[in-house]
Amino acid sequence: MDPSAERQEIVTAAVDLSFVIPVYNGSGSIGAVVDQIHEHFSHLDFEVILVNDGSTDNSEQVCRALVEQHPEKVRLVHLARNFGEHNAVLAGMNHASGRYVATLDDDGQNPPREVLPMYDVIRAGDYDVVFGRYRVKRHSGFRNLGSWINDRVANVVLKKPRDLYLSSFKVMNRFMVDEITR
Repeated sequence: MDPSAERQEIVTAAVDLSFVIPVYNGSGSIGAVVDQIHEHFSHLDFEVILVNDGSTDNSEQVCRALVEQHPEKVRLVHLARNFGEHNAVLAGMNHASGRYVATLDDDGQNPPREVLPMYDVIRAGDYDVVFGRYRVKRHSGFRNLGSWINDRVANVVLKKPRDLYLSSFKVMNRFMVDEITR
């Protein structure tokens, strides 16, 4: 992309907000997450893209039941095997049609209601992405170690400022989603 070219955002969005949720062995929690989205975002035109990332529990059946329960709002992308959270999010972003796209975990650690303040900020400002930050991080030690390593690599390789917190809990505009998936 030519950096001197003026950035143009082509709005072809079908809905206001897409939720992309990678699901890995989340059969016990994903239903509550989808219910909370419906509860807190009923005033918006939204969609939920569930990406079953090779779950070994009955997540696929639970996700299919959610699609049947909410056929106008919920869609399922089923991956052939476990590709990891980031690849699952990318797969979901490829199917998202929203003007804005929020990414959430399947376990409810990112409460869907917390997307609303980020959504309001990104709509009001000239931002491509707004990140959420955990008040209390309840991930496993292994996942926290992986996050710490990713942060250090981003500091060195990408020259990311040390005080910038990159999170999987975020809202992006259509321009950013299109650039990432391109």
